[in-house]
Amino acid sequence: MGNSFTWKKIIFYVFLVFLALYPLLHGNDYLMHIFNMFFFWAVVATNWNLIAGYSGTLSLGNVAFFALGGYISGMLAKYFGWSPWLCILIGGLGSTGIVFLLVGLPSLRLSGIYIALWSLMFAMVLPTLLSIFQDITGGIRGLSEIPPLFEGITPIISYYINFSLFFVVLIIVYKTIHSSNGLAFMALRDSRDFARALGINELKEKLKVFALTSFLTGIAGGVYVHHLGDISPALLGITPFLMGLAMVMLGGLGRFPGAIIGAFIITGASEYFRLAGTWRLSIIGALMCVIILFFPGGIMEFIDLLDEKFVKIRRRAVNHRSSPENTSQI
Repeated sequence: MGNSFTWKKIIFYVFLVFLALYPLLHGNDYLMHIFNMFFFWAVVATNWNLIAGYSGTLSLGNVAFFALGGYISGMLAKYFGWSPWLCILIGGLGSTGIVFLLVGLPSLRLSGIYIALWSLMFAMVLPTLLSIFQDITGGIRGLSEIPPLFEGITPIISYYINFSLFFVVLIIVYKTIHSSNGLAFMALRDSRDFARALGINELKEKLKVFALTSFLTGIAGGVYVHHLGDISPALLGITPFLMGLAMVMLGGLGRFPGAIIGAFIITGASEYFRLAGTWRLSIIGALMCVIILFFPGGIMEFIDLLDEKFVKIRRRAVNHRSSPENTSQI
């Protein structure tokens, strides 16, 4: 994002300040619920963008990482009575371990579409496993009566906890993108042979990105279940999967903060068109197709075009003021 302030950064910072102050300025419970859902899905989409857009690893199982963290944390808190904060951490670590073993390591022998298929199969198998172990997972009904983060938690406090999660993950992902690891991810994405020639270890970097994204997404899943108090295999259905993918693609693959913008638009549109029933996905899909048709790079490409327009207008204004005719008049 550079060091200098631009209109894009100012708008993004104003947006963050608005989110931070919203409960104090207005605090409508319904809108706070929508913002809470946005926080969770922004974490999922941002990490999905990190692994698919920046490292070039075509993972399709990121919603499963989210569900894993949620189920692990929810079961530990409900059946053992452990502190939800500890359970969330264990859920994140558990998600990391499972993804590392069942997706990350096998992916070392795969590339391209085969990683996408393997991660998708992993996500598709999870609902079946949840049904097999229904005595502890709740089966198709899911888990309910999951303890909140602490007794007497209010909607405003819950909002700020979710916002803090969103903000911290945003910073972590941004710092990762602009670190040596982020440069390694992008080098492997853009030119694998050249990156290897520079001494970048592809296997190590691929495991790093799987570990980081599954941990952060799993943590978000844990906070999610303690916020709502329940979780079910519906989270692993086709609708959440398509919505998460749409957030990444709509915002701009491999662009920051594109996935956050995409999550905001899709979350808001999904709620707005809720009364449309089965037409909701069709309407959102049509909206996404129109945007991507004209802007293949997503919303971030549209923002870049606006930026170029502003730069041209500014240059014309400067040239006009410094032209000989205007100078002589002065």
